[in-house]
This record gives sequence, C-alpha cells and structure tokens, in this order.
Amino acid sequence: MNIKKVFSFGTAILITAFVFFAIFALLLRPETLEIGTVDLNTVADGEYIGVCQNKILIAVVKVRVQNHEITDIEILEHKASYMGQAEKIAGEVCDRQILEVDAISGATFTSHTVLKAIENALK
Repeated sequence: MNIKKVFSFGTAILITAFVFFAIFALLLRPETLEIGTVDLNTVADGEYIGVCQNKILIAVVKVRVQNHEITDIEILEHKASYMGQAEKIAGEVCDRQILEVDAISGATFTSHTVLKAIENALK
C-alpha cells in the first residue's frame, strides 16, 4: 500500500470524525429558554420543587415562599462546575423577587435553566 492511499484514508477518517462530533455537539447544545413571569400574590406559602432539563443541562430547585415572598431558593441539582453561577442567579431572584434578572456572563444557559426551574416551581 502506498503512502498516498494511507494518507487519504487517514484524512477521510479524521474529517468524518470531526463532522460527527460537530453535529453531535450542536444537537446537545442547550437552548436559550423563554422565561415567563410569576405573580407571587397567587403563590401560597410553602416549599416548591422545580425542574428544568435543557438538553444536557438540568436544574432542580427548591423554592420557599412565605407571605407571598420568596424567602430562599436552594439548588438541589446542577452541573457541579456551574453551581456557583446557579446559586448566584437564585440569589438574584430571591433578592429582587422577580425572574427578570440578567443572565450571568459566560453562563447564559445555566442562568436560563435555573430561572426556568424556578418558574416551573412557582407555576
């Protein structure tokens, strides 16, 4: 077998593998989610669990409400490498009492996934 055939075959395998992984990565990439609003005046006191799965990202939150105010948001499950950002978003929602908070730069998908989980908990 000559060297040109081996080189051509190896190149074809590398290109095929690259295309496969690029398509796979695009299919698993999380989406930007639409976050709605929640009227806290309609939410009774209690603890609520919310879940949002955004392709490969998942967020599970526990939201505590008392006197129509969010008193605490606990992140029960999230990707460990983005837990800090998830907790920061939850803290912003707790402080501002609304879901319309800015996404964290560099963690947009995490921000949207956590916000949607909070929304799901309170609806």
